[in-house]
Amino acid sequence: MKTFFIIILTIVFLSPLLQPQSLDEIIKNNLEAKGGVEKINAFKTGKMTGKMMMQTFELPYTMWFKKPNLVKMEMVFQGVNMMMAYDGNIVWQISPLTGSTDPREMTGDQAEQVKDSGDMMDEPFIDYEKKGHKIELIGKEDMEGTEVFKLKLTRKNGREIYYFIDAEAFIELKTSTTRKMQDGTEIKIDTILGDYKPVAGVMMPHSLSFIMNQQSMSMTLDAIEPNVELAEDFFSMPGKKSEPPAEEAKK
Repeated sequence: MKTFFIIILTIVFLSPLLQPQSLDEIIKNNLEAKGGVEKINAFKTGKMTGKMMMQTFELPYTMWFKKPNLVKMEMVFQGVNMMMAYDGNIVWQISPLTGSTDPREMTGDQAEQVKDSGDMMDEPFIDYEKKGHKIELIGKEDMEGTEVFKLKLTRKNGREIYYFIDAEAFIELKTSTTRKMQDGTEIKIDTILGDYKPVAGVMMPHSLSFIMNQQSMSMTLDAIEPNVELAEDFFSMPGKKSEPPAEEAKK
């Protein structure tokens, strides 16, 4: 009888701990594990330097961002400098490999991918409903021996991204999405995130591996500088008059 009561008391006191976590709790714990909403929001701009490895090629790169969605990247491929940016309205590039050193506007799915990259610089889990996003808790899965929560983020533009969050550490270990290519085919892109380090109090991955069908590519970040000063027209296409970002123009 004594053993029976001990078992009952154990169940009563531990049952709150055994309850499955809600979506709101997972998001709250994830944001806290990354440094907290206040520190994440204080991270307004950034400069990242590192290397991109693709097959036998190594491409040094520098990337700048400014929340909520401005992004610019410079890469060096076999001694040739290339640039790609999104100024909040248009995506543009300078690519000598295409036969021209003049900046030109980009359109189509490739441009949309650059816009998506810019949008993701602003933590999507913070105020996600106000941003027009939707998040669903799919459930729990085993990821190579690690228990993870699987969340589905549907962005306001309809694009879907799956997040795999460590059930103990609450840090993203992987994201998964699909992209439509110019020929209409779709490819699945898995991104493995690792080597998390604090930058201005915010935990950020310094190693990313991309798996696209049978191909793979990786990126390492050697340094991340927080809240760097950037000129007003830093993200604008050279020779084109700068306009306020689309979101601001609507106000």
